[in-house]
Amino acid sequence: MSRGGRRLGRCLSVVVMLTAYQHVGLTGAQPARNPPRYADAIEPLLAEHCVTCHRPGGLGPFSLIGYEAARERAAAIASATGRRTMPPWKPVEPVGVFQGERRLTAAQIDLLARWAAAGAPEGPPSTRSAVPLDADGWSLGPPDLVLTLPEPFVVPAGTTDAYRKFVLAVPIDEQRWIRALEVRPGSSGAIHHARVMVDTTGGARHLDAADPLPGYDGYMMDSAEFPHGHVLGWAPGKMTVAQPDRLSWPLAPGTDLVVQLHVLPRSEPVSVQPELGLYYAKAPATQQPVAMLLNALTIDIPAGDARHVVRDSLQLPVAVDVLSIYPHAHYLAKEIHATAALPDRSERTLLRIDQWDYNWQDEYRYTTPVHLPAGTRVEMRYVYDNSAANPHNPHHPPQPVRSGPKATDEMAQLMLQVLTVGPGDRDTLIRALRAESARDDVAAHEARLRRNPDDYESLTAVAVRHLEAGKIDAALTALQVAIRARPEYADAHYNLGAALFARGAVRDAIAAYRKATELDPAYAQAHNNLGVLLETVGDRTGAIVHYERAIALQPRLADAHENLASALLGNGQLGEAIDHFERALASEPRRATSRAGLAHALTQVGRRADAVADYQRALAVDPTLASALLGLAWLRATAPEPSLRNADEALGLVRRAAPLLGENHPAVLDTLAAAYAAQGRFDRAVDSARRAADRARAHPELGLRAVDVDERLRLYRARQPYRLPQ
Repeated sequence: MSRGGRRLGRCLSVVVMLTAYQHVGLTGAQPARNPPRYADAIEPLLAEHCVTCHRPGGLGPFSLIGYEAARERAAAIASATGRRTMPPWKPVEPVGVFQGERRLTAAQIDLLARWAAAGAPEGPPSTRSAVPLDADGWSLGPPDLVLTLPEPFVVPAGTTDAYRKFVLAVPIDEQRWIRALEVRPGSSGAIHHARVMVDTTGGARHLDAADPLPGYDGYMMDSAEFPHGHVLGWAPGKMTVAQPDRLSWPLAPGTDLVVQLHVLPRSEPVSVQPELGLYYAKAPATQQPVAMLLNALTIDIPAGDARHVVRDSLQLPVAVDVLSIYPHAHYLAKEIHATAALPDRSERTLLRIDQWDYNWQDEYRYTTPVHLPAGTRVEMRYVYDNSAANPHNPHHPPQPVRSGPKATDEMAQLMLQVLTVGPGDRDTLIRALRAESARDDVAAHEARLRRNPDDYESLTAVAVRHLEAGKIDAALTALQVAIRARPEYADAHYNLGAALFARGAVRDAIAAYRKATELDPAYAQAHNNLGVLLETVGDRTGAIVHYERAIALQPRLADAHENLASALLGNGQLGEAIDHFERALASEPRRATSRAGLAHALTQVGRRADAVADYQRALAVDPTLASALLGLAWLRATAPEPSLRNADEALGLVRRAAPLLGENHPAVLDTLAAAYAAQGRFDRAVDSARRAADRARAHPELGLRAVDVDERLRLYRARQPYRLPQ
């Protein structure tokens, strides 16, 4: 956080400059015989370049709407634009490639200077053009839905910045697609920036309810996340841009938006109550972008270093079209440079800023997407000034500064929104980004551990990354050290449970999850995972208790609803199972496993046509989901309704499932036998069913009863197909 009120940033610092020049004459322009007039020359220029900020409720400290407001500041406007401090536009290059570039041409700057020098003539009122702004100050016009914090939050007086999250329920009764989101922070100036994420689990709502004040503290976003491929939020200088409908993002009924505010306290308490405006798309999205993040997490800037360079890079495994670029750093950053080194050894500048301003950040959207072929290396190079000569340095005298979320820490991030080009490329890119993120996280936490070997949070985070990479022994070692350092840290016990389960030590994993729930009884995911393990050892009753506890804590936790539904299905409680599968899908509509589970339950209650439709919907999301492939194949082979049977399709579905589960999996063999019988190929049906029964007897843990297969085998030997009961 800056000293002495410097947090007000670029836009408000110009207030001082404008006031100082308000009554000072200009020497660079002389009155012309036919000077430009406000009504027909100046007002349209101000409307296009200035009043987006300088309007009631805008970022600017005063309004420039209307002749009198502009006339009073004519000299100051001419001076500020002549020095190119206004309108604020940070990128030096590339030029002419970004939407809404706030650059004035030399002719426009001269026009403003000549108008001021001539005494700011108004011109005939009849020629005035209207300023294209909504009366309520929303930059894209009235939103389709406005959400406001139910009550203001009072930021206590102090000197330390903080992060606080607020949960906003979205009152919609059908899925909407969002093309734009605008955040209006209010006029207090206490909000430095905001992030907006989506929570489908209800977890954030629970944390909010547990805090007696509005919202709850914390930097991490818990159960909330950005919509896939989108980074939503606000910072001073960030303009609201509507995406085309094809790039919109979904918002389902029952979803919460979580608004994380980075607040900068002042010497007196300050009240904040931001508003969110949502703009609906007219049609669902047809393309899903990817958010690429370059992120340096091991920043360590020595005190006094005036040119400390931080880099990060990523080699693209596939071709992409870059839609936008969004840099982020704090007070010490000076220069931002993002480049693309192409496979032909040429280099392209994606963004260059020579005078970074923490208080004026924007996302820069390309007018025409920038195509980068596979093999391109995207690199960021940030320069930091931690010397006493840096007027933005929050430390006097300078102090060593490392990576961290506080304003007095530093960050180096470069976010790019991209579209992949070829089929399957999106998944390839996401895998590469996840691997890069894991390496970055491990490097960051290992740097912290070198400074403090007992940092239990970093030990646990490193263990999680080791688990994701399949390094179970390394994960167990890190978690054991974390627990020794902080025995009451529930997250360490939770992840120890995951590591022990991966090792196959189920009983020890159960004990670890029990410990996590004892330390934190409100740990919903720990209750859920404990339930899963209890089922593996045959304690379905105990499992149901923990699934229900997880749901009570987080009513929209899809994992718990699906697991409870499966347990109830195993108990024969079909109606309750269907209800919980549907509740899982209400939280996550594209959850293929829940969709397939619902289809299985519908099959058992005789709603076979609905089951076919749900299996098909599951496979549309995940074509490799074995349970859906076999479930649909079973219906196509055995449905009593001729309209639902299709023996050839059934055989094709089984063959798709076989490599996923194994050619000798009893369920694969049993379904294959039913498909052969439906085709009239009874000899093959008998052979497959015999092998299915043998495998079922050898592996009862796989859930297929050999006695049921034997019954079908008798039918095939009698040259009869198997049919589900009507």
